[in-house]
Amino acid sequence: HYQPQVKADTQKITGFEALLRWNNKKYRLVTPDVFIPMAEQTRLIRSIGLWVFQTACEQLKVFQDRFHEDFSMSINLSIEQLRDDDIANKINNILRDTGTNAANIQIEITESIAFDEDTVILQRLEELKKLGVSIAIDDFGTGFSSFDRLRTFPIDLLKIDICFVHGISSGSQKDRAIIKSIIQLAKNLGMETLAEGVETRDQFLYLQEIGCNYMQGYYFYKPMPAKEIASLLQAKPEETPGPGD
Repeated sequence: HYQPQVKADTQKITGFEALLRWNNKKYRLVTPDVFIPMAEQTRLIRSIGLWVFQTACEQLKVFQDRFHEDFSMSINLSIEQLRDDDIANKINNILRDTGTNAANIQIEITESIAFDEDTVILQRLEELKKLGVSIAIDDFGTGFSSFDRLRTFPIDLLKIDICFVHGISSGSQKDRAIIKSIIQLAKNLGMETLAEGVETRDQFLYLQEIGCNYMQGYYFYKPMPAKEIASLLQAKPEETPGPGD
């Protein structure tokens, strides 16, 4: 599935996040929080992750070529993948074989992975960064952030966790203050921000007002199969669903 990401000031779709789903005959739709830990424990995540990366790159090329837009694609990497000594070379091969511009690919890692004590993680991220891809920290604000790590790691974007975004609607001044601080911190460090899980108009308006760069969530679009994304992009402007539809 792919969930559109929109630019805050125009609400125009600029890219997508690739989200893995497992449609099992016996258990039906199995969510990633169930099968990803199993895949990591068995190390199957390495082969699964490469398949996801290649499939997402191929789909991105289809979207770009069909609709003549410079879309981006965000793809998650697990800590087990980052411990693969050859991960940068494998990803570079996929980019080359699919004809994907590295500048259109954003690799997402969770905050806990980004600031893991294992020094090899920084090394892998630097190797990936040299390919030309951008690096995003997912679920930012929920882990154990270090200003030193933010300074030294090659991070391009901070994804504001859904728990803070939902706090906007509940009237939490602390959540609003945290979001504002994250956005200001990112700007000061030359990074961009994306708010996850935007579901209401008041969340959208507040995030837009305080300068969040991008947004993602059900207020705009749900995760969809590629065919539904294509239908959405093909729709005439007056037929394309707007925020909240």
